[in-house]
Amino acid sequence: MKKYVVLLGISFLLGFLVLPESQDELTVTEGTNNVPSIVITGTEIISSINAVKITYNLSDTENEPCRISLRVSNDSGKTFLFPADSVSGDLGYPVQTGTGKQVYWYYGSIPLGYKVKLVADDMANVDIQQLVNQVDSAHLRSNMQFITGIRHRTAGSVQLQRVKDSINNRFNRYNLQTSIQSFDFSGYTAQNFSGRLPGTTREDTTYIVCGHFETTSTSPGADDNGTAVAAFLEISRILSNYKFRNTIKFIGFDLEESGLVGSSRYVSQGIPPYEKIAGVFDFEMIGYYCDQPNCQQIPSGFCTLFPYLCDSINSQQGRGNFLINTANVNSNPLRYAFDSCARIYTPQLRVLSLATPGNGQSTPDLRRSDHAPFWDAGYKALMLTDGANFRNPNYHTVNDTLGSINFDFFTNNVKAALATVASLAGIQHSSYDVSGFLNVIGISQISSEIPGHFSLGQNYPNPFNPKTRIRFSVPSSGKNEALKIAVYDINGRLVSAIAEG
Repeated sequence: MKKYVVLLGISFLLGFLVLPESQDELTVTEGTNNVPSIVITGTEIISSINAVKITYNLSDTENEPCRISLRVSNDSGKTFLFPADSVSGDLGYPVQTGTGKQVYWYYGSIPLGYKVKLVADDMANVDIQQLVNQVDSAHLRSNMQFITGIRHRTAGSVQLQRVKDSINNRFNRYNLQTSIQSFDFSGYTAQNFSGRLPGTTREDTTYIVCGHFETTSTSPGADDNGTAVAAFLEISRILSNYKFRNTIKFIGFDLEESGLVGSSRYVSQGIPPYEKIAGVFDFEMIGYYCDQPNCQQIPSGFCTLFPYLCDSINSQQGRGNFLINTANVNSNPLRYAFDSCARIYTPQLRVLSLATPGNGQSTPDLRRSDHAPFWDAGYKALMLTDGANFRNPNYHTVNDTLGSINFDFFTNNVKAALATVASLAGIQHSSYDVSGFLNVIGISQISSEIPGHFSLGQNYPNPFNPKTRIRFSVPSSGKNEALKIAVYDINGRLVSAIAEG
């Protein structure tokens, strides 16, 4: 007797497409060593032994052995965090190349509708300097030309919307998992935009690269904070072409200028329950550079708290020729990592680094950006800044324009941040393959998302009908058959088992 399982997913989507304002293609250079290739050729749920059998082929140009990892998703492939501890077969290290390799995952309950991912890592080193060298100052300038302009919810709503659309469009173009956190702020629909690059083996551990995208009502906001937007877009462009053990998330925050509203809302309501934030890199004005004596001001009291910082500034006659790496004490490991990567990969960049006590309550000038809500919640976070109004005389004025940006300084800041994130996130020389939905052996599951016949009865808006009638057809062999009909929501969760027999 042949059986069919019908999986129905219904979603109503309304949206629009924003064409990219520029084309940006990236050629990835891995040297002479190519990443391995892994292809899942079959999956079966064998209920008699409570196991899923995964068959795959593994190849590598250099014929190097690989480390093979198994990950399981119970949310239609959004995350691969479902526990899969009981496994056997061609897993771990070393696994030699070949065809017809098999992995068995022994499950607790039948994982219908789950997906599996196999990751192949040949353990070759990836030269982070190659990634750093891909940061393109011309591309940063092009992004800045598009971004610069008043981006305010009332005084510059058109440019604000253009930039918001561009952020979301870029994240989609780079094949990141995109999401929008929307919320009301005095009648304005505020939005935080996220682009997620899932980690391959430690997906829950997450590093965030972020900055706010809006401006005050009178400033075109080149440095504040167009440099941040251009920076996280450039970093996402490059890193999206690589694999990492940990997850990297890029976020554009709304309403920073209104009191860190967007980042506060993300920290309080937007962090997924599975997300373990290991570090946050917040860009807050990273493009202004001044080489005249005494162009860098020092906030009152800083020389008492950070005497080494003042000594370093005074040794160069108060020139604003450095990036400030700002942490709290809890974030010192992140601070040290950034300082180290900057020395290695951008030795021409001068970085002054500090850690404020607690969450910066004694130094309020060090809390004036989107890293502060993360500090308050106990997360490690850095504010990377050129010093804002303590260096840039154009701060919050009409003069914060593209012509005030030093692109050599700006580019080096982006390079240092990219190197740090790539290092901490654990770059891999790997590839992966993802299965379709798992199926019990002996059961044929219809995998096409477009049925041969389908119609949905109207139930909205007028007159309202609380019932929906769905008509569909299932292919038949004309033999003795059984049919099971189940409804799943857009996230792959079972809503109802309608019929079976």
